[in-house]
Formats: sequence, C-alpha cells, structure tokens
Amino acid sequence: MAKFDPEKVTQLMVERATGYASRETAAKELAEMTGLDFDVAKAFCSNLKPRGSAGLAEVRGYKKGEWPKKKTPS
Repeated sequence: MAKFDPEKVTQLMVERATGYASRETAAKELAEMTGLDFDVAKAFCSNLKPRGSAGLAEVRGYKKGEWPKKKTPS
C-alpha cells in the first residue's frame, strides 16, 4: 500500500463534501495519493454531498416513528 498523508486525504474529502472539488477531480487526486484504482477512488468520492454523505434515516437505518416496531405475539 502506498504511503499517504491522512490529513491530505481528509482535506480532499472536505473539499469534495463542500462542493469545492468535483467527483472526478477528487477521485483523480485520491487515486494519485493512495495508489487506489480510479474506479475505487471514484466510489469513495461519489456519495459526499455538501450537507453530509447520507440522510439521518440512512445513517440510522430507519425513520423516526417507524422503528423499532413491536413484534406481534404469536
């Protein structure tokens, strides 16, 4: 595995998340820094959005009020 500076990778992800860098540019830089394949680096950069990488329901795995549902007794 290639040696890389984690702070530079973090800064690149922040730039991508804030919209400063495009997905293609961030993936290209990530691939150069880490030695990853371009497609793998692009996958890392694809779901980063200015307001977070996922919605709260996606992080929790459920929407408020929907889970946990009580199982009906059998």
